[in-house]
Amino acid sequence: MRWYGYLAVISLAICQYLMFKKWEPVYTFFTPIQWWNYIFLVDAIVAHRRKRSLITDHPAEFAIMLVLSNVCWMIFEAYNLLLENWYYTNLAEQRWQRMLGAGIAFATIFPGIFLTADLLESFGLFRDRKPRPRRIPSALRTFLFFGGFASVVVPIFLPSAYLFGMVWLGFFFLVDPLNYRLKNSSLLSDWEAGKWQRFWLLLIAGAICGFLWEFWNYWAGGKWVYTVPFTPKLKYFEMPLLGLLGFPPFALECFALYQFTRNLLSAK
Repeated sequence: MRWYGYLAVISLAICQYLMFKKWEPVYTFFTPIQWWNYIFLVDAIVAHRRKRSLITDHPAEFAIMLVLSNVCWMIFEAYNLLLENWYYTNLAEQRWQRMLGAGIAFATIFPGIFLTADLLESFGLFRDRKPRPRRIPSALRTFLFFGGFASVVVPIFLPSAYLFGMVWLGFFFLVDPLNYRLKNSSLLSDWEAGKWQRFWLLLIAGAICGFLWEFWNYWAGGKWVYTVPFTPKLKYFEMPLLGLLGFPPFALECFALYQFTRNLLSAK
């Protein structure tokens, strides 16, 4: 793999050791630091396997992805102000440190998921060997759109911790039909062409990233803590087990939101 992949492996190990020693600033910012290590490692592996790299071959696209990752995640942070499904603890003392740490952390969400999907794809997983195109009725697309619209609006007017699942699914159902209509890249277009690979890759990537998010968050000094009302005593580190089901559809949402916002920028 490319040289920075080896540095990422070394950094992953060193930072894990420094975290256990509670060495600052690694201890407080452990989760975003490890995510950046992971992103460079996966990109280096993908570059070796596919002969192209998001970071080194498409740096402008990578930079845009980091910005849009922050922008889109703010949507979920805004919902959390109403639904209160998690809170942050033991953050840096200075406000500028907290803001910088948040920006660096939230920037990793999109590339983390998409590069993981690229890594899975490089091994040929879920390859569409015999696509079977099938027309998706406009009535179904309309139903998904309005179902998604209701899912993201209802929690605003009837805020409850039990409704965050609607948000975790709603934006995909809302935005992907819009992407289809605008001829952006969309999973609906994939399904209509009989191609399901990207759908399954994103789901598995979301699950992998979810496990890593919770694993690294558990050990970090600065972390998030869940107040999700489901299975509160059965946990994978900090995350109630039932909450893990939200990560695969979250990856679908990230894809839809990225395609939508990315093409808004292109239109300008």
